[in-house]
Amino acid sequence: MPLSHGLLMSLYALLVSVFFALLWKRERKHQLKLFLQLFIGMVGGALLLAWLMYPFPSGPPTPFP
Repeated sequence: MPLSHGLLMSLYALLVSVFFALLWKRERKHQLKLFLQLFIGMVGGALLLAWLMYPFPSGPPTPFP
């Protein structure tokens, strides 16, 4: 079963956000706040970038018949 790009991106964002939240903050409240900021920032930023790139073609131009 192939994994989708979105699922892998979300998993990566989750793991990195948990790691840095636990590494940089001591209090649980601050850890949760940083986790949410990082996770939403990474996933939201990737979706925003994908949305901005959507109008541009991803491959060579198709020949006209």
